Parts: sequence; structure tokens; C-alpha cells
Amino acid sequence: MIKNCICLILILLSSSSALAFQDSIAVEQKEILSKLTGHEAIVDTIVLKDRFTQESREIAANYLRNKLATFCNVVIENYSETGNNVVGTISATIDTDEWIVLGAHYDSVRDCPGANDNASGVALTYAVAKYIAQLPERKYNMKIVFFDQEERGLVGSRAYAQKLVDEKLNVVSVHTVDQLAWDEDGDKGIELEVPTDSIKAHYLKIAEDFGYEFPIQISDVTSTDHRSFRRQGFPATGITEEYKNGDTTPHYHKPTDTYETVNFDYLTTITEFVQKVFEDMMK
Repeated sequence: MIKNCICLILILLSSSSALAFQDSIAVEQKEILSKLTGHEAIVDTIVLKDRFTQESREIAANYLRNKLATFCNVVIENYSETGNNVVGTISATIDTDEWIVLGAHYDSVRDCPGANDNASGVALTYAVAKYIAQLPERKYNMKIVFFDQEERGLVGSRAYAQKLVDEKLNVVSVHTVDQLAWDEDGDKGIELEVPTDSIKAHYLKIAEDFGYEFPIQISDVTSTDHRSFRRQGFPATGITEEYKNGDTTPHYHKPTDTYETVNFDYLTTITEFVQKVFEDMMK
């Protein structure tokens, strides 16, 4: 009886700890969205109008570097005089040369706070990375990349994809996140953009295993960062709201793409789903 009670207490404590971790992640996601969109000052009294100018992008990059530095090794990689990718590394817990890449672009168009496009993707990517960093076992190394200049022709992701080729990194798969803050019909549906068969099967398996009933559409959209990696021969996909299916933000590339338009319940659900996808990869 005593042994059973102890086991029950340990299970409850573990569950409570997991919930506390997810609650803290949700708070951090709101902070990231708030600071990147100018809803509040990002540092001192600096409030970002957008993340279009080089100055504003550098401020955002430094902020994101400091966030990642709390749980992983991180550098800002200057791929050009005007471009900066923020790259974090989480090592596997076994000896392996295999890597998984998770990324999202952090820039925006001019005069657009870029809450949905793409502070939401940054917040999801950050949350998944922090979750993976605290796992006791990881069979893959992981790169977390916040890409610069996506809005100017996928410049940052193209530079990073080329870097992976030049360094001959053994990349198992690449996952990029772009726009995950709008869900007008409330079904919490997402789209996987041009996934390989194995990537598609994995996401669908996790949805089934954990009882997620939201629709997962497969789309042929190639207008964001995952394209840069497929062009170099890496297995890749994009994760987004129902962009092609029609349930996507009406504030796209507008000054109205603000913090106030973010559906945090939707973002939280998809964040937890993607965390499970990546946790399963690491087993």
C-alpha cells in the first residue's frame, strides 16, 4: 500500500511539474510576441514598429539570442553585411552526427508588426526548442534557427541551407514554422507544406497517438523558408495555419498584424502538438 501511494505521489508530482513547465512556456510565448511586435518595449525604452529595417532586425536578433542562451549554445551568424541568422545548438545525449533543424523567420515587412507573420512562428519554435532541451534523452543533435530576410526572398534560410551543405552536416529533416496565430473557424487546423512521406506520416501518427482531432491538411505552398532546404536536397516541410485552405489571417503584411490579433489558445495547442512530434523523434 505504501509503495503504491509513493508511486501515485511521484506521478502526480511529475504531472504537476509538466503542467508548470507548459504554463511557463505559454507566458514566454506571450512575452516574445509582445516584444517583437511593439506591444511592449523589447529592451529599455525601445519599441519596434516592425522588423524590416536593419536596425530593428538586429535588435530583434539580439533579443532572440539572449532568449535561446538561457538553455542552449547560441550564436548570431552574419551571412552578409545586412543579414543575421540566430542559431542555437542542442546536443544529442548519445554520440551521433545526425541533426534535425527547426526554424522560423523573425523579420517582417515594412510598417507591419508581424505578429502572425512571423512572431507566432518564432514563439512556437522557441517553445519547442526549450522543451527538447530539458529532455533526459535526445538521439539527434538539433539546430534552432531564426532566419533573417525571409520577406526579401528567403535570403536567410538560403544562406543557412548553403552553410549546411558546405559543412556537410548530416541532416535528417528540416521543419520551418510560418504563421500560426489565426484560427477563425475554431477547428485548430494546420497545414504541412510539401512534406516528405516520412515526415507526413510522423506528424499524422503523433496526432493519432495523442488524440488530436484537428485537421492536418497537406499543401503545395513553397513561398517560405522550407523551400531553401528542399532545393539543397534536405527532407523538409513547413508548418502553418490553414493558409491555402482559407482560414488564414486577413492582416497579412498589414499594419494591423498586431499582438491583439493572436489566438493564443490555438498557438498553445499547436505548440504542444509539435513538442510531442519532436519529443518522439528524439526517442
